[in-house]
Amino acid sequence: MFAALMSFIKKRWKFILGALLVLGLGLWWWQSSQAKKPQLTFVSPTREDIVSSITISGRVDAKEKARLRFVAGGKVVYLGAKEGDEVKKWQTIATIDRAALQKQLQQNLNSYMKERYDFENVRDDIKDRVLETEEQRSVAKDQYDLENQVLNVEIQSIAIANTSLTAPFTGVLTVSPTAVTGVQLLATDYFEIVNPDTLIFRAALDEIDLHKVQLGQASQVVLDAYDEEAIDTAVSYISYVSSESSSGTVFLLEFPLTGASLQKYRLGMNGDAIIKLAEKQNVLTIPLDAISERDGKVYVQVKADNPEGSEEREISTGLESDDKVEVIAGLSETDLVVLPE
Repeated sequence: MFAALMSFIKKRWKFILGALLVLGLGLWWWQSSQAKKPQLTFVSPTREDIVSSITISGRVDAKEKARLRFVAGGKVVYLGAKEGDEVKKWQTIATIDRAALQKQLQQNLNSYMKERYDFENVRDDIKDRVLETEEQRSVAKDQYDLENQVLNVEIQSIAIANTSLTAPFTGVLTVSPTAVTGVQLLATDYFEIVNPDTLIFRAALDEIDLHKVQLGQASQVVLDAYDEEAIDTAVSYISYVSSESSSGTVFLLEFPLTGASLQKYRLGMNGDAIIKLAEKQNVLTIPLDAISERDGKVYVQVKADNPEGSEEREISTGLESDDKVEVIAGLSETDLVVLPE
């Protein structure tokens, strides 16, 4: 029997070799096609709560914030508070030396009296006669000189009154140009007072989303410095006038940070405000990146018994969150939806 088999192989070796070659090529092609065939990832629709929202960026600020400056600067002779101190309304924050200003006021008063006596002497000389045009102009000039001296006295009095800075409201001194007296301050140096009870988060909303937002809308603020902590708040202000930003026309929104502390939430901290637009509970959802849109319709790929392993199906959608979308019709919990690679 073995001899017969060997004899058969010798007679048919070309045919057998060709068959083995065809079989090997076929196996190689099948393995290659399987390797190139994309591996699909499926996910089942799930029931959960979904929230539609808008996220905008901004920073911490305060509604009551004041910068106080001395009109002409001067040498600091008194400090009523240092940076970080709480201050009361009308409390004196700082005082500059007023001695030079008082001397200048006395000099201005002397100049005023001299100008006034000269003016009165002229009036006495001309009271009983008719003046020519040139004399009338000279008298008018003397009157203007006298009035200018009065203004100089008033301006100097104002400068003396402004040698002390007082707090316009109760708050915290957040900026002080000096911590000691005897320092010469410039007119550009300032003290800053912030009312911590008026802390807000101010953010810019693109004009295309303005119609979606209204006062009182529930929101959350998440600061970069405390990214695991959400502050519950609401829209308290929408600006009436637009502003220009690098992204286009925007409107400023404000969100109160009730109960916040300046020790934790510092002015200028960056973060995001998440404005809740709508919310639904226990609805069917799928990942947002599983859908595609074409000609005003929404489609998904679902598992199917065909060579491709999936087929396209039209669905109807509702609310969208950052990563999920509500499915109103077209899918059930038993379907398997294809996720993109």
